[in-house]
Amino acid sequence: MINAALVLFILVLGLAGTADAAELGEAVAAAHRGEYATALRRLSPLAEEGDARAQFDIGFMHAHGWGVPKNPAEAITWYRKAADQGLQIAQHFFGIAYVNGEGVRPDDAEAARWFARAAVQGFSQAQYMLGLMTMYGRGVPKDLVQGYAFIVIAGRGGVRSAARTVQNLELTEAQRVQAQEIIDHWKPKPESFLAGVANPRAEELLGLDRHVGEVVDPSTWPASAIGVVSIAYFSKGGWCTGTLVAPRIVLTAAHCLLNGTEFIVPGNVHFLAGLNKGTPASSSAAERLIVAKDFVPTLRDKWSIDRSPADWALIVLKDSVPARPVAVKVLTREELRAATVAGTISEIGYGEERRYSPTEQRNCRVDWGKDNRLLIAQCLANFGYSGSPILADVNGIPAVIGVFSAFHEETGLMFAASASQFEAAIRDLIAAEARPNR
Repeated sequence: MINAALVLFILVLGLAGTADAAELGEAVAAAHRGEYATALRRLSPLAEEGDARAQFDIGFMHAHGWGVPKNPAEAITWYRKAADQGLQIAQHFFGIAYVNGEGVRPDDAEAARWFARAAVQGFSQAQYMLGLMTMYGRGVPKDLVQGYAFIVIAGRGGVRSAARTVQNLELTEAQRVQAQEIIDHWKPKPESFLAGVANPRAEELLGLDRHVGEVVDPSTWPASAIGVVSIAYFSKGGWCTGTLVAPRIVLTAAHCLLNGTEFIVPGNVHFLAGLNKGTPASSSAAERLIVAKDFVPTLRDKWSIDRSPADWALIVLKDSVPARPVAVKVLTREELRAATVAGTISEIGYGEERRYSPTEQRNCRVDWGKDNRLLIAQCLANFGYSGSPILADVNGIPAVIGVFSAFHEETGLMFAASASQFEAAIRDLIAAEARPNR
């Protein structure tokens, strides 16, 4: 069965000349194997000759440090070259760079301009971003009707966040009729033949599958302390990622322990440490659950970012897990910036597409939110990473600085509860566990 990435790969090759197609195919194959330096070497001549797809791929690799040191400014140079030629995905990522301030100064008006070019061509994620900016008047005049219409169109193109964004939007009946008229008559207007490369996730343009990140050996630390939090309820099941922070204590996201708005019975929660192709190195059932006092149980489709700082929980296990725990550490803003520059911030998790082996995202950029309760990270993430640890090297040793709560796929931003929220609770619990009669 041909997967979506392969279909896209075939489509991309069909747009290239024979020689370029062969070289691009070799680059894609190398990237698929994780041989990013080889992929970059093959892509570079094509990009220099003006191939927009190769230019975007090189920009993406510079943006995320694949085969080269992470360099957002260099990524912008290549994104611009591809965007100027009409490649939708490059225009969208150029807009994202202006929203997040990656390699350029934040500029809402410039971001909206590039989103608009990609949106008109039919790029769904750009339609969603343009819709948001239009609804709130960021970089463009505020227009609820036009913003609503773009977000609905984006939802029809597969953007997951669209339905949740518009469900509580208050429009008059006349405004809804006007918006529906825009939706019904909307048609894409391609800038160039490159519009045929439509709506891929960025990593798929390199021929990669939906799940991104390097597979790590679960028998090596700190991956050996990270595992799957398995949930059983009624005839269903679920999972998240958890981290062993003491022999009988696992850190995860609070929302992972919900069935609707009710918490799971502890006996239905298991921690599978160092899961390797479905087989854990060790495991234990939960004895009790400790959830952040200010966490508000909320249905997933009602989630909002302001809930993420309290989205942490501790699982006290019935039995100790024989793996080296990972320490928890609160970093200052200056320490976060230093770790970002050094490229030592990462995330290890068990994603939706590869739930039986851990994968790692490296070279993440992390900063505080409005206060020290929330971490905002620019890092690729996989569906199913909830509860995974945000790690940073502290004096050369990885430590947990946050726990993954939510991911906004359209902007590429991750949100995590900071270690400042749970460090004291873990310290007190470890002390209590150490007492003779625990």
